[in-house]
Amino acid sequence: MNKKKPRILIIRCGLLGDTIDSTAVVKPLTDYFGDELAIDWLTKPNLIDLFKYDSRISPVVLKFTKLPLLINLGKLKIIFKSYLNPYDAVINLEVGSKFKNFARLIKSKIKVGQPYKYVAENRKNEHRVKHQLRILQTYFKDINANECYPYLIGSDIDVAHEYGINNKYIVICPSNSKFNKTNHRGYRAWPLNNWKNLIKKIIARTAFDIVITGGKNEKEFIDQLNVRDSRIHNLCGETSLPNLYEVMKNSECVIATDSGSVHVAGVSCKKVISLQGPTPFEETGPYGNSKNEIIEANLKMPCSPCYNTSRIKSCPENKCMIDLSPDTILAYVLK
Repeated sequence: MNKKKPRILIIRCGLLGDTIDSTAVVKPLTDYFGDELAIDWLTKPNLIDLFKYDSRISPVVLKFTKLPLLINLGKLKIIFKSYLNPYDAVINLEVGSKFKNFARLIKSKIKVGQPYKYVAENRKNEHRVKHQLRILQTYFKDINANECYPYLIGSDIDVAHEYGINNKYIVICPSNSKFNKTNHRGYRAWPLNNWKNLIKKIIARTAFDIVITGGKNEKEFIDQLNVRDSRIHNLCGETSLPNLYEVMKNSECVIATDSGSVHVAGVSCKKVISLQGPTPFEETGPYGNSKNEIIEANLKMPCSPCYNTSRIKSCPENKCMIDLSPDTILAYVLK
């Protein structure tokens, strides 16, 4: 009789960067359960492609995460299926309360995280990856967290054939999810004119082509760059997540703000320049993979980081991002 393959459910239903950081738990879990481990990963619909080429991980899509459990058909369906086919472990990597009752009702031999064990995110300068691994260590105490890094599997496309990019190139990600906000919630954005000037300087001072990436909802913003040079390839809205991984992996470096894109770069590219200001780089910046170079571009102003503090709401303008000059970023490119 064939031995049943171990099967676990990971609850991490966040944004792109959150999800990528949480993939650091995959290696220690595989070490514990064996290479035959099958992972169901609770995720949002727009992140399904993140796991497309990883045969061990099956995305379990949950469209509505905030609906109360009793009227959330998505959660109830997953719970019902777990009684027909129980999990070997359920690992809740969320720190909020919206999955506590859901995790409690899932049928599983092992349960890690809330509501059984709360692991606070309150260690100063502790990266989110380390926090996720601390949740894991509440049960799996012997894992070697020092060898665990976020990872993804790309599509293995030929970038030159797929997108017509035949020269060495730099990837820039000029926007983020808050690009169209005028209040403090646009805190992570780098000004449009800074991006324009940086592009001009890269074209003038290097032999690299430039690849511009972004989501479909960012096309209008990125079109304002008015790029008309044959060395510039605008792939905004043209790449799936696995293809974006490959585009970044084959680049000379990636330049991005604190966004989901910079976390894709952190697991794929050999050199990442992360434009930081209000957010704490040590806690939420790209984690890297021990083989690549992660550069924090930050003015280190006395008021930074101000994210999740009262200072960000009273800040008249984002000087920490506005005054981060294109010359500074170009110096990191040429380094």
